[in-house]
Amino acid sequence: MKYAFNGRFLTKKVTGQERYASEIIAAIDKICKKDEFCVVTSEHATNLPKYNNIEIVKTGYLKREAWEQFCLGPYCRKHHLKCINLTTTFPLFHSDVVSLFDMSIFEISHMYYHTLYGILGTIWKRFLFKVAARRAEKIVTISNYSKNKLEEILHIPSSKIFLIYPAWQHFKKLKADDTIIERLGLMNKEFFFSLSSLSPQKNFVWVKEVAIRNPQKLFVVTGKAEGFTSFGIDQMETENIKFTGYLSDREIKSLMQHCNAFIHPAIYEGFGIPPLEALSCGARLIISTSTCLPEIYEKSAHYIDPYNYEVDLEKLLSEPIESASKVLEKFSWEKEGGKMYDILKR
Repeated sequence: MKYAFNGRFLTKKVTGQERYASEIIAAIDKICKKDEFCVVTSEHATNLPKYNNIEIVKTGYLKREAWEQFCLGPYCRKHHLKCINLTTTFPLFHSDVVSLFDMSIFEISHMYYHTLYGILGTIWKRFLFKVAARRAEKIVTISNYSKNKLEEILHIPSSKIFLIYPAWQHFKKLKADDTIIERLGLMNKEFFFSLSSLSPQKNFVWVKEVAIRNPQKLFVVTGKAEGFTSFGIDQMETENIKFTGYLSDREIKSLMQHCNAFIHPAIYEGFGIPPLEALSCGARLIISTSTCLPEIYEKSAHYIDPYNYEVDLEKLLSEPIESASKVLEKFSWEKEGGKMYDILKR
C-alpha cells in the first residue's frame, strides 16, 4: 500500500466537495491495482461505498478536524502512506496531495465575517492553505481561474498545480423523483429553480431581488444556511419564492428537468457543479459572469451581472446560445479520475 485517501468526506453530508472526492476515488478504483490505495475514515462512518480494488480502513473515534490531525495523520505516519486529500482540509504533517478548490477565503473573506464561526473558520482555512502552499508535493484545483489565483496569491509554482475537473455523470444514474412536483404544488406551473447552500458568495440576494421585481413569476430555492452566515430562510421569504430546504438528489433532478431555467447567480465560484447537473438534465442556465463560470460554461448559458437586479428574464432566455453537448462532453469523472491516477503515479 502506498497511498491513503483522506476519508473524512464519508462522515459528512454530500455537497460539492464530498461529491468530488467520492466520484474521483470511484473512478480510480476501476483502473488501479489492489493494494495501491486505501481510504482511511473514522469509526463513525456508515453507509460506506463498495470498491473492487481500494480498501476502506476505519480508525479513530474523534470527529471533524480533530480526527484528521490526531487519527488520520498518525495512521499515515505509522503505515508510511502518502495522504491524498480531495477536499480542502488535511492533516498538517501529511499534506502530500491537497485539493484547493478556490481562493474565496482570500479574495472575499469579508463575506464570512458575519458570525464567530465564520471568522474562526476563515482564519483556520487560510492557515491550511498556506501550509499546503509550502509543504504539499502536488496541489489539485478545479478551474484555470483558481489555478491562476493560487499562483498569484500563494505564489505556488504552476508546475506544482494540477487541474482535475468535477463532472456530472453521477446525475445520469439517478431516476428523477417526480412526486416532488406535486408535493410542492408545482403541477402545471412555470418556475425558476436555484440550488446551493445559502452562503454569501452564492448570492441568493439576487434571486430574492429579481423575484420582488417579477411578482408574477415563481422561484423555487433549495438549500440551507451555513454556519458562517446569518442569511437564511427568513431573509429569502417573499410571496413568489418557495423555499424547500434540503431535498434528495432524485428530487433535485426532477426540479431541474421541469424548471423554466436554472439560476446560479454566484459572486464567487471555484467551478459550480449544480449548473452542470442542470445542464445534463436539459435545463436552460442563467448564471453569473463571475470568476470561473464563463470559463466552464462557455456559450451554453445565459449570463447575468450578479449585482444587477433589473433583468428581463424572458428577453434574456430568448437570446441564442450554443448546444450544451460541447460542455457536457468536456467533463467526465472517468477521464478526470484517470488524470488523477496518472498524476499520483508519476
